[in-house]
Amino acid sequence: MIYGGAQDVTLFFGPDLAPVSSWHPVSPLVGLICGLVVLASAGLNLVWGWRLRTAEGAEEQRLARLVALVSGVGAVADLVSGYYGFGSLLALLTGLWLMRKHSRITG
Repeated sequence: MIYGGAQDVTLFFGPDLAPVSSWHPVSPLVGLICGLVVLASAGLNLVWGWRLRTAEGAEEQRLARLVALVSGVGAVADLVSGYYGFGSLLALLTGLWLMRKHSRITG
């Protein structure tokens, strides 16, 4: 996700700087905004993922919900800027799996 966010940001400074070109034309400002969103999502997911290692019960459920929400926003931002956002999609699926896992245990 960090690499993808950095790649999105490079669209602002010069589309020719991006190691992989976008699959559709996007304005530099959109690339910058989406890149910053993806970078923020990656940073939050790193912090929350670290906290999820020791979280249990309601705290795990809350963190999993936050990871899923932020990862979904990051995936959409990556798609808007012309990339697929596989890292964000995997984090989204992991967050959803953790939410489902917790609901099966308590339900």
